[in-house]
Amino acid sequence: MGFLDWIDLLSDLTKEEKENLEMFCQEKIVPAWEVIFHEQDYATAMYILKEGSVEVTRTIEWWKVILWEVHSEEVLWEMAMFWDRNKRMATATALTDCTLVVILSFSIKELTSKHPNLLEKFQQIINDRMISNKNKIN
Repeated sequence: MGFLDWIDLLSDLTKEEKENLEMFCQEKIVPAWEVIFHEQDYATAMYILKEGSVEVTRTIEWWKVILWEVHSEEVLWEMAMFWDRNKRMATATALTDCTLVVILSFSIKELTSKHPNLLEKFQQIINDRMISNKNKIN
């Protein structure tokens, strides 16, 4: 079993594609209450949460708005990877001790160019979260 085999989002990839992607991934342990990234940081990687839970927040007029929680096997901040600004649009903080799979941005962009169905999956996640965010912010 490979390092990325448990990630349902990547299930369409061949064994060889997953092995190639694994060379550009790493697991990262993040203790509870540590900030994983801040709003306006440049996006250099995408994360998939292997274990734990993460709170995603945004500051609006000096108020912290909780957008959602990310739980095991969910993607953590893919939006910045596909926007021209390439900046994080929220802050992610570990609520519990977490294990993340870190995938470097150039790997994701190359992978989605070769696998349009994977890009569609990311776009659906982005669309769902944008709708959810709009409802929470307005």
